[in-house]
Amino acid sequence: MTTDSSAAGIRLLHLSAAQNERLRRACAGDAEAAASFDTELVREPVRLLVEVISTKSVPAGSGVSYGHTYVTTTETVLARVAIGYGHGLPRKAGNRASVTWRATGQMPVRLPIVGRVAMDEFVVDVGSTPVAAGDRVVVFGDAANGEIPLEQWAASIGEPPVAVAACFDARTRRVISA
Repeated sequence: MTTDSSAAGIRLLHLSAAQNERLRRACAGDAEAAASFDTELVREPVRLLVEVISTKSVPAGSGVSYGHTYVTTTETVLARVAIGYGHGLPRKAGNRASVTWRATGQMPVRLPIVGRVAMDEFVVDVGSTPVAAGDRVVVFGDAANGEIPLEQWAASIGEPPVAVAACFDARTRRVISA
């Protein structure tokens, strides 16, 4: 079994040094650090970029993921994204949360997470959006860039932002900025 995160897709959690320290302290039980992590998201957004593993065209009526909790209503394209609950992404994001994707020079597009979040991946219904294997989606990010902010993404699944950010394992690489 490999622990090389590049072997199964890229997962990058971008945060400032200050946000990283707040998150570290929050994980150690510091309630003040947890509260300031959440309140500072407007000034210091946290961004999670994840690689698309593959895409597949499917007909209407196709069940998605375990238990087929989502069934396509039209012919569409589904994309597998390289992060799941085994990496720390909340399982309840399936059928509740969205991600953003942007083509070069275009406005970002919101795409729904469909079906259940699996251990190592989740599925996005990209419809006719030209998403391809190797592209990256933004699970949560900077509202100024048209991305879904962490506080909004976390609210869509009923969790505080710090709880979402604190759960990612070592296979999700932290990229710390000054």
